Amino acid sequence: MKSLFLVIFGAIAGWGITGFLTEGFETDYLFILIIGIVIGHSLGRRKEREEFTESI
Repeated sequence: MKSLFLVIFGAIAGWGITGFLTEGFETDYLFILIIGIVIGHSLGRRKEREEFTESI
């Protein structure tokens, strides 16, 4: 869970730095990225649990 928060924080920090340098803070891409990260993380954890239960 800690890694998920670090990735989201990194995405927000990158968005902020890029937005500051280009003077364009578009939030659409940031929200799409964060939603994709959360969905990918949850699917990865589910797949990991399935593989673990199958090996037992």
